[in-house]
Amino acid sequence: MTAPMRAVVLAAGAARRMRPLTDELPKCLLSVAGHTILSRAVSILAGCRITRITVVDGFAGDRVRSALRSEFPPSWFTFVRNSDYETTNNAYSLWLARRPEEESLLLLDADVVFDAQVAGLLIEDGHANRLAVRSRGEFEEEDVKIRLGKDGRIRDIGKHVSLDRAAGESVGLAAFSARFARRMFDVLERRLLRERRLDEWYESAFLELIEAGEAVYPVDLGSLRAIEVDTPQDLLRARNLFGAPA
Repeated sequence: MTAPMRAVVLAAGAARRMRPLTDELPKCLLSVAGHTILSRAVSILAGCRITRITVVDGFAGDRVRSALRSEFPPSWFTFVRNSDYETTNNAYSLWLARRPEEESLLLLDADVVFDAQVAGLLIEDGHANRLAVRSRGEFEEEDVKIRLGKDGRIRDIGKHVSLDRAAGESVGLAAFSARFARRMFDVLERRLLRERRLDEWYESAFLELIEAGEAVYPVDLGSLRAIEVDTPQDLLRARNLFGAPA
């Protein structure tokens, strides 16, 4: 499987659960093992030869842009501002990253700390549409969980998936074919603009497409590490797992 043509990194949220650490600083600019979460992710993408990167920022967006431009070639980035980050969710941020041309995508939440091999595993997987999934360890009600069908395809996704039926946690990285991405943006536009579901998670669009027959598969991370940083406790765990605290 060839690498997706473009990465979309979602970095718009205000991270209220991380305050006071994020009173003025975007969560993705917090440090883990000597690098910001976002810098680490972009370096991993570049190592996979993905340097066409759309970053959707919002809260303290100028700081996100300045940080990236100071560390990486500015030509790598297209920046999009979600000015409504206080009243919308990541589905809206993802929709803002749409482009007129059809192209395969790698989608990344900017608050995920992950091993470099995770991106490689996701990119090299042979399925057209796939999500990075943690199947080991315990899951919580607030996790975005997946349920699999007998054919190994993802049949349900979201926080609503019951713990007893969950096959794993979607960790915030995904790769999609150009065809799926086009349909995804069409679904997002209808759900967000016409149906006004502005506070929706993007998994709702994934699920609609899955229920319409699109095949999406899990990529099991096995022993590889990936942590979504939502709380100060998550940050401490990431720092302990990936290196010394900043």
